[in-house]
Amino acid sequence: MDSHWLTAPPTEVAAAMATQRRSARPAWVPTRRQMLVHVTWSLMLWYCFIVFMANGIRVDGYGDNDTGPDDYRDLAIAVLVLAVWIGGALLLQRWAKRPPSPRARLAEWRQTLTALANGFEPRPRAGSPLPTLIAQPAGRASAYPRFVAQGDDRVEFGNLVIRTGLHGKPETRGYLAVTLPSALPHLYLDSLANGRSPGGLPTSVDRQQRLSLEGDFDRHFEAYAPGGYETDALYALTPDVMAALIDDASAFDVEIVDGRVIFSTPAAADYSDPAAWQRIEILLTGVALRLAKRAAAYRDDRVPHRYARPARIIGPDGRRLTHAYRSRGLWPILGRVGWILSLILLYAVPGIFAFAGFMSIIDDR
Repeated sequence: MDSHWLTAPPTEVAAAMATQRRSARPAWVPTRRQMLVHVTWSLMLWYCFIVFMANGIRVDGYGDNDTGPDDYRDLAIAVLVLAVWIGGALLLQRWAKRPPSPRARLAEWRQTLTALANGFEPRPRAGSPLPTLIAQPAGRASAYPRFVAQGDDRVEFGNLVIRTGLHGKPETRGYLAVTLPSALPHLYLDSLANGRSPGGLPTSVDRQQRLSLEGDFDRHFEAYAPGGYETDALYALTPDVMAALIDDASAFDVEIVDGRVIFSTPAAADYSDPAAWQRIEILLTGVALRLAKRAAAYRDDRVPHRYARPARIIGPDGRRLTHAYRSRGLWPILGRVGWILSLILLYAVPGIFAFAGFMSIIDDR
């Protein structure tokens, strides 16, 4: 991988990006400044809720519905603080609309130019580009940065941001996806060396599909294959493939699904670091190439020969691992409901009660 743009002088990087005429960051990716504005407005509503409700309760409960000088004083102070806060929030919002800092913009430019120099182009996506276990049952997903091979989509890599659970907590994973010459049965290799607890997948896999392999492989990965496809998994995971996985991909969870092999880690990849590009090159020229050769010669004997070419399809039982629970059902619905309730809690609830408290003070004057 050509990584000279990661250390090139800033003036040279800026000149090169000027000729590309492209933005490194898509509009739908929020910046830290925009997130800060979001939090500021939310806190302001909660401030109004607490202040106006406290004053309203004091007037109604302790002041015999009579607003006195002390109440007007406290209300004036609260309104003054609110006015200053609103002014600061508007300035903050104006600042958030400014372009990213030169340092952040330079880092994005370096990544973009490095990708272009190696035959990839930035193509972020507001949605999951992968049908993997790690993205299920994700309610929302996006890929940024995402780099795709120029001229085709057979190779792509980047960071996949998925949100699971009731409150949409984001999880970022670095990934590399390579399209194979033909499909292989669904296989999942759960790394035991990447810091994540074994089996801690967003979508649980039926443990009865666990496959024990020879040598030291079981000390590095937990392998899963659909029932009845254990021999087919051994066809793909030959000794040289397993050795390459241990040597070059032991920190990656590996999944073969829908004619793709996908390497992923439970941490975001830093593509401003040359080491990240070197890891991509090692995977592409090593284990991915070996798996592609095995896939090119594979045919599912369960599929009649007249249907096996040119698509070389996989039998229904081998296309997906069995889940311990459905990946799409109640949990995604609960996740979306939780997200909506969170927005209501942040904005609607304090806004309504702040207005009610303010009207209580005004009506009792």
